[in-house]
Amino acid sequence: MKYVIMLVGAVLLFSSTALAQEESSVGTVAEGSTATEAAPAPQAAAAPEEDNRSVYYKKVQGWLWMEGFVGPSSYDPDQFTSLSLSAPTVDAPKLNGPEYGFAVGLGLGGFYLGAFYRQANYDLYKLMKVGLDIQGIFRFIPYVHPMIRIDLFYSRTFSGNPYDLATDPDVDGGGFTLGAGLRIPIIRWMSFSATFDWTMIGLAIRTPTESSVVSGQQLGATFSLTFHFIGVRKN
Repeated sequence: MKYVIMLVGAVLLFSSTALAQEESSVGTVAEGSTATEAAPAPQAAAAPEEDNRSVYYKKVQGWLWMEGFVGPSSYDPDQFTSLSLSAPTVDAPKLNGPEYGFAVGLGLGGFYLGAFYRQANYDLYKLMKVGLDIQGIFRFIPYVHPMIRIDLFYSRTFSGNPYDLATDPDVDGGGFTLGAGLRIPIIRWMSFSATFDWTMIGLAIRTPTESSVVSGQQLGATFSLTFHFIGVRKN
């Protein structure tokens, strides 16, 4: 009987020791899991800022162009043909004056198509031109783009006439412009251009009794500031 009691006591002692060790192990694992879950996950390294979000870029882009320009001009109305009215007249003087205007159009990659208005103010009269402005822009050279300009227009003089005729004739006509220069991107939505322009203008001069046609040339420089909107890529 004594040996039975000693055996039962040994079994109980062994069982209690094993149970205590198991509870201790479970507690340690739980605490470790809690500590692991409580630890904040490391944050991903911030992505470097994209260079293509810079306001500066190297190519002129955008679909909608709004352009304002100004520059000096020189106009000789009868450089190539003379007036043939029956009344005695003198040659139209060659005059210098400022020219300014604006244009609105579409930029299609390296090609621009728009409508423009220009007005040159001379001492004896004012010369107006309105028509189609076409530009070819060679964007393969970054930051400075060679360009050409072709204008087709209707023209008219007002507030006087090239020959200072007292009869105040009706003077209008048309012509074309050829120009070459550079367009320089400034920021993503703005550029500057400078071109030298040669213009051929034919004018019909009509009095109440007769009419005549003269043709001349205009030389000038165009300095423009252009704003580009819609579809300006971030590069």
